[in-house]
Amino acid sequence: MTVAALTMYVEPAEVRDAYRQLAEAVALRLGTTLEPAPEELPALWSHPELLLAQTCGYPWATRLRGQVRLVAAPRYRFDGCEGAEHCAFILVPETLEASSLADLRGKRVALNSLDSNTGMNLLRQAVAPLAERGRFFGEVIVSESHANSLALLQQGHADVAAVDAVTYGYLQRAEPERVAGLRPLQRTRWSPALPFITAASRSDAEVQALREALSDSLAADPELAERLAIEGFTAVDEATYLPLLDWRREALEQGYPVIA
Repeated sequence: MTVAALTMYVEPAEVRDAYRQLAEAVALRLGTTLEPAPEELPALWSHPELLLAQTCGYPWATRLRGQVRLVAAPRYRFDGCEGAEHCAFILVPETLEASSLADLRGKRVALNSLDSNTGMNLLRQAVAPLAERGRFFGEVIVSESHANSLALLQQGHADVAAVDAVTYGYLQRAEPERVAGLRPLQRTRWSPALPFITAASRSDAEVQALREALSDSLAADPELAERLAIEGFTAVDEATYLPLLDWRREALEQGYPVIA
């Protein structure tokens, strides 16, 4: 019962469809028949017959390390992306009077997830030097997605959110109204892009075959590559993502273990 689903970027709909097409193309090249994949990400990532999925680097570093195999990271063609790395934009409403991170003290922050690298971990690392007794923001709102965080900013229900450059790029390209009225106050540090993973039981040869199938599928369909805004893939390993734990440790050492 082999499964594959690339569901980290699902908006706009054309992007969700493009990732589904990529997963199906990879399976076809490998001669694999796919069964319906679990909709919940944890169940998908831990599926014993996982062929291909995408995860966030922070859940990989904190929960999935040793339970899945890293395959590759996409090289996206968006502002805020360089090679197989990307950053997050720390966004605020255009009407908010703020010129630096320090001006956000006491403001309302929207987090897409408590275990997001771009939405939480990179923001925590940036804010940690400014925190006092473990606090910086006035209110923390968990929005459950980057798109929801953007909506909260536009609706006036939040003052700041860190949104990864890929999500921002997809929405700005196809539905610019969903980022209208917002501006980047600052960019976070560079971080590896969201990795593609496979089941821990896959052999080195199978992982290499996946890498080749990804690259070949993209090269064979320039229109698909354009919709995904992916120029290629870079092989990654554990060393690529372990720095995410270093950034968590830096925040801990500065007395800022959680966004608050």
